[in-house]
Amino acid sequence: MGHIILGVALPGYSFLAVRRRLLGWLCLAAWLLTAVFFVGALGFTSGSVAYGLLISFHAASIVFLEGMWLKNAGFRARLAVAFLTLFAVWGLMYQPILSYAERHWLMPLDMGDRVLIVWRGVPLQSIHRGDWLAYHIVGDRVWAENGVYLNSGMGVDPVLALPGDRVCFTPDAVFVNDKALPRAPHMPAAGELVVPEKVWFIWPSLDISGHGRAVEPQVSTAMQRIAMVTQDRIIGRPFPQWFGRRQRP
Repeated sequence: MGHIILGVALPGYSFLAVRRRLLGWLCLAAWLLTAVFFVGALGFTSGSVAYGLLISFHAASIVFLEGMWLKNAGFRARLAVAFLTLFAVWGLMYQPILSYAERHWLMPLDMGDRVLIVWRGVPLQSIHRGDWLAYHIVGDRVWAENGVYLNSGMGVDPVLALPGDRVCFTPDAVFVNDKALPRAPHMPAAGELVVPEKVWFIWPSLDISGHGRAVEPQVSTAMQRIAMVTQDRIIGRPFPQWFGRRQRP
């Protein structure tokens, strides 16, 4: 029974169990190398290809194990079992693991011109000013009073202020607890606020179009609403580098 479980769980083990050691070790080595490449290329087309190869290597090992039980079966039956095995390996093993990992550990974000790998398990109490965070921009909202429209998306920007911090806008700088920081595009020229509890102040690096009707103060108001990032909108923290690829400024 133990051999069967290992044959299903460990790619290449079924070859090792019948003393085809070279084939077994080659299968396992190919799976491990492909797994490393897949993790390094998360979010890219090459990573998707590697993901398919991982499933194929694993399924091939299981199909070999099944072949010893179905050696008297016809070609069509064995082919059908092979396809079912491939689908089962994907649907019952790899896809649930991948979905869990993206929800709790690692998530690739396609930002259009780049792909960022984000660590999902970020304790909120560990977030500091200056930390880069990935967050949801909640769209499909229309501020009819100023003609500013917002589409859904994702942002990756540094945290300017934490819950309870006081933010003061001036024409020359933005002050967080009396510490001056450079102004960002579309920031208000005046005013101040206190960041509410369970909210992080993250000024989005995006452009807002008013379609010719919105003036700068109205755009600033809309941007300020987006900058109030609630706990449920935080995706995670992008790694500074990922397999040698720089991910943030």
